[in-house]
Amino acid sequence: MFKTHLNWCLLLLIQPAFAEIQLAPLFQEGAVLQREKPVPVWGWAKPAAKVTISFAGQTRSATADAAGRWMATLDAMPASAEGRTLAVTEEGAPPVEVKDILVGEVWLGSGQSNMQWAIAQVRKEDQDEAAAGPVPLLRLFDVPRTLQHARQDKVNSKWTPATPETTRNFSAVGYFFGKQLATNLKIPVGIIHSSWGGSRIEPWWAEEGLEGIAELASTRSFRLARSPGFPEYDRPFRTFVDAVGDWSEIAAKALDSGLPAPAMPPAPPLLKLGHNQETGTYQAMIHPLVPFALRGFIWYQGESNNGEGMLYTTKKQALIAGWRKQFQAPEAPFLFVQLAPFNYGENRNFDLPGIWSAQQATLRIPHTGMAVINDIGMVNDIHPTNKSEVARRLSLWAFADTYGQKDLVKSGPLYSGYKVTGDGIEIRFDHSGGGLATRDGAAPTWFEIAANDGEYHPATATISADRKSLLLQSPAVAKPDRARFAWSQVALPNLINQEGLPAGAFNTHWPSDPTLGTKVSGGKPHKSSHPNTHNWDSGLTDGNWGNASPTCYATAETPGFPKTVTIDLGSTQTLHAVIYGTPEIGSTKTVAVSISEDGENFTEVGRKDFPMKKAGRAEARFDPRKARYVRASFLGNHPKQDNFSEEFGFLSELEAYQP
Repeated sequence: MFKTHLNWCLLLLIQPAFAEIQLAPLFQEGAVLQREKPVPVWGWAKPAAKVTISFAGQTRSATADAAGRWMATLDAMPASAEGRTLAVTEEGAPPVEVKDILVGEVWLGSGQSNMQWAIAQVRKEDQDEAAAGPVPLLRLFDVPRTLQHARQDKVNSKWTPATPETTRNFSAVGYFFGKQLATNLKIPVGIIHSSWGGSRIEPWWAEEGLEGIAELASTRSFRLARSPGFPEYDRPFRTFVDAVGDWSEIAAKALDSGLPAPAMPPAPPLLKLGHNQETGTYQAMIHPLVPFALRGFIWYQGESNNGEGMLYTTKKQALIAGWRKQFQAPEAPFLFVQLAPFNYGENRNFDLPGIWSAQQATLRIPHTGMAVINDIGMVNDIHPTNKSEVARRLSLWAFADTYGQKDLVKSGPLYSGYKVTGDGIEIRFDHSGGGLATRDGAAPTWFEIAANDGEYHPATATISADRKSLLLQSPAVAKPDRARFAWSQVALPNLINQEGLPAGAFNTHWPSDPTLGTKVSGGKPHKSSHPNTHNWDSGLTDGNWGNASPTCYATAETPGFPKTVTIDLGSTQTLHAVIYGTPEIGSTKTVAVSISEDGENFTEVGRKDFPMKKAGRAEARFDPRKARYVRASFLGNHPKQDNFSEEFGFLSELEAYQP
């Protein structure tokens, strides 16, 4: 442990010395520089040395800092397929020349296995297309998979032309996306690929992206205190180093006196390192690329975060914000793939629809786009093999939004609203293109409606005369109240627009009832009367109706009830509804909810006895009242149901709404 932390100390305190000028890894022969944007060029030289760069008629100078790092910025340039030379000179030394540099469009592709999946692993049609010949305007940069706690400056990779030989082990989605751009735009395109199969979203975060996101405030504090290179970690680590020095003297004297040495001071903890843990992939696989000028990002990930519901939207918000900050590209397009249907197991049937909703909600972030692929999924294979079509659908968003190509339908139908009518429920869509249709000419499939009891029944779906909406009806639902579409992990629906792009799944009443108003409890802090000490003291206001930590909340298992947990909304609000519910685990039975303006005098507004061994949900609706605090009180329990003590009080979520 001491050696590990001493290494981090040396990383922080020792500055590298370079024998000759060096360029950052992306500035190699065959590189593509981003057109029409300032282009930072950087590397290392002797401290205080003057460095001059020359490219495409421009000459810029910079002075290396005390660590030897320098950076100079070229003015924005037009696209050019002419291979030109980048010359970099340290004062008093011969220039370093990097040849065959093009200027065009640069995109970074990342995610987990479906982004990593190589040409050699996909369907034969895609392999044959890639093997047919080179793409002369396309260059590829493949980042090796590696992990680090501290942010790195270098990666061991190089630019390669897109030939049948070089593309075989390159990301299929990245390759076909780049080919679409190069063929359509007729300018050089560079694709940087940096992904890792099975990776969660968290290790790809740049910590800067979590700043200002209320739902992740505690997560940000936790991570900064465990991340080398940030003051929240470095300050206590330096104190630890000093303490180890003092301890070593005391320990030596004790040993000289024949006495046992005292325990060594504890080191500050680090985040868990791993592609499926808390940290490591951004530090080793993205940060060495920063701040290379690029146009945007493509992202294919989420399988490893499946089950987190709308919390995934917040996590993607942090990812997007962090990468845009680090690459100094606040409006960089972020185009992503909505996961394909896949059977994760019968007990997880609604997990995937939950993350589909979270992915579509990401479209509220400016300059984002989503490729729906529920028509090419393989419910028994988590890796759909038709990657060329995935890439084509991503490129439609790029052509329409980034490159301004008019009259281009970029997406299949996406739910935009509903209306209860005398006949049933009318569903409206964005991106209906030339009109709604079905792939097979049959009636639209996978539609369901329910009354306000939430019991769903299959519905017939009739496309309207103008082909812009649907009418849903069922003889089993006399008073329809809500609807859902493709709300199953194995759904392979047939609804498309006339352009052949599929419709995305939706639920009119998930994750919240649209008639409730505005949720004001999201991400707000809470205080427990009996705080949990097993990492179950979060998840209460994260928007995810989870069944496990960290998306599900629990009290301590201290014997006896009542126990309480109280949310502080931060200011007095006008409330008219509280929604709360229990997971399918534990023995929680009776829960009462109450509200208060001063935090001392509470008024009960609802109470529910939840069933055993089944997730439950309750609504407390009341006349609008002023309140700042919302409290859930655990009043009674069932006999022990599973491996959790019956003394825990569990809640999946506690939500407060204003009209």
